[in-house]
Amino acid sequence: MISYSINSCSSLNSIENTSSSNNEIINKKIQGIYSLTISFGNPYGDIDVSLELYYDKSQIKSRASYFDGQKNVPVKINNTELFEGAIFINLVDSEAGNVEMEVYFDDENSISGFYAGQFEFKGERIK
Repeated sequence: MISYSINSCSSLNSIENTSSSNNEIINKKIQGIYSLTISFGNPYGDIDVSLELYYDKSQIKSRASYFDGQKNVPVKINNTELFEGAIFINLVDSEAGNVEMEVYFDDENSISGFYAGQFEFKGERIK
């Protein structure tokens, strides 16, 4: 349901080829909980999304949920990958099926990107 783009990600581009101390620094820059809003237009409007990026056994993982007006609804994540400084999240959208979300890090506290390749968003780190 979410797609992200990273504009200033040069320090993240070679994460697979860095030492463990550099990995820790990069991990701290990526990990966190982000709040964002995706504007889908009519009939859906704006959807508030919570995205958590974290590491588990040296692999980037993610969790996401959206607010449906009454409660937070978890989103099924198929996989999460770091590629050339961007995070690609393949997830299941109840309306569209499998879609990809691209996440880009604008700075240490903000992200931007694309959901399903067409809906742009911006978000900020809340934790």
